[in-house]
Amino acid sequence: MESSLISTEKLKKRGYIHQNVEDSILRTLIIRVQDSIVEPILGTTFFKRLIQGIIDDDLTADEIDLMNDYVIPVMVSGCDYRSVNVITYEIRNKAVGSTQDEHLKPVSESENVRLKDDLKADLDLYRNRLIGFLKDNCTLFTEYNNWICSFENIAPIKKTEGFNISIL
Repeated sequence: MESSLISTEKLKKRGYIHQNVEDSILRTLIIRVQDSIVEPILGTTFFKRLIQGIIDDDLTADEIDLMNDYVIPVMVSGCDYRSVNVITYEIRNKAVGSTQDEHLKPVSESENVRLKDDLKADLDLYRNRLIGFLKDNCTLFTEYNNWICSFENIAPIKKTEGFNISIL
């Protein structure tokens, strides 16, 4: 099993994902979010150090603060954002479809888009906050690859013509 920066239990407590969502789905979601969003920001060396620090229970005080104040909010908001489609649709043997719970009325497509826009705004906020913190504290973590600090004009995520782009 791959190690992760956040447990499914913590994800459910800190985010919008309901307790009834299967942990097996969330574990895959967590790995994909940390691999696609967090690791590129931290760099592989520092990312692996944080994973190992969680496994060995030897994170420094600064690393614990970084995790609690910056990395975990990115993980939670990223999983919330990505979960909308993951939880809505099921990939089965012969088709991709959606199921309906007898106690839950599915949202309309426009409501789904509005929700994803709100969740994407949260992700962008926490992602930019993490990048800003690392940029302001380039020397705080010895394993951190200072590539973010080498760019004078690192820009936050911008929205252009309906597409979200990231300039890194």
